[in-house]
Amino acid sequence: MRASVATVVAVVGTATVLGLLDRFYWPFELVDVFRLQYLVVLAAAALGALALRRRRLAALAAVLAAVNLAVLGVSLIPTATAASGPAAGSLRVVVANVEVGNTDFAAVERLVAQTHPDVFGVTELTQPMADHLARGLPAYRARLVRTQHDAYGIGLYSRRPLLDARVEHLPTGGPPTIAARVLVARRPVTVVVTHVHTTFAGSIHARQLHALAHASLGRRVAVCGDFNSPPWSAPMRAFARAAGLRDLYGGRAWAAYSWPTWSSLLRVPLDNCFVGSGVVVRAHRDGRGDGSDHLPLVVDLAVVR
Repeated sequence: MRASVATVVAVVGTATVLGLLDRFYWPFELVDVFRLQYLVVLAAAALGALALRRRRLAALAAVLAAVNLAVLGVSLIPTATAASGPAAGSLRVVVANVEVGNTDFAAVERLVAQTHPDVFGVTELTQPMADHLARGLPAYRARLVRTQHDAYGIGLYSRRPLLDARVEHLPTGGPPTIAARVLVARRPVTVVVTHVHTTFAGSIHARQLHALAHASLGRRVAVCGDFNSPPWSAPMRAFARAAGLRDLYGGRAWAAYSWPTWSSLLRVPLDNCFVGSGVVVRAHRDGRGDGSDHLPLVVDLAVVR
């Protein structure tokens, strides 16, 4: 038992320390994802070591658990000044990673019927799914769709008229991102739907975040989608700082984990929404499953007067 506890502390502790290097080299971001799980495991190991009278091992496990707590705590600090003053209007944005190969079209349609979004953003959009949504969402006449055979097809569907909508490739040659403007309380708000490359794809993940941060989207903006990284990772914090945006989760970074749907024990918040100083988040929650390995994200927004 003592050897088992020591092994757990060594393995999880190593992952804890290596994850701190994610600001220097992208592969270390891969071990930075499961911070909350590291925290729980190391806290349990500390208690186990105490029960086994291994005080030094218990102290080491406690220190490593505290490191994970501190890293998670970074996301509690806003990356930009929180919007102040009275808010006006309302805009419900629902963003769903529907997963390539998902043929549960009825579940996606039920999601829209249950959440009734003003703007519905879709990532991992394939042509069969787009064909179904074209028939199944007649109220969403304003739309912009770019399907792909891989995981980076994307679409935006709106019940409200769009002032404009465009597809951008960030960085040049990268996957498509959609930016659309819609009126909220007579003020234009830019809604961006994006799907950032997974960290397994290499440096394109950080380069895509860098390009997105410098896209000059204005202060009344919401950038939502699947970021393939939790809000406490160094690249995500750097993105938020450079773009002047606030993390949706704020002080509750562990309250709405979205992936994977097949294991609540491993779930992490990869789906997120970052807002500018001219936008207020009134509420947010995860939606019901739609046949994907991600839970959809439901966000209610307003604008600062």
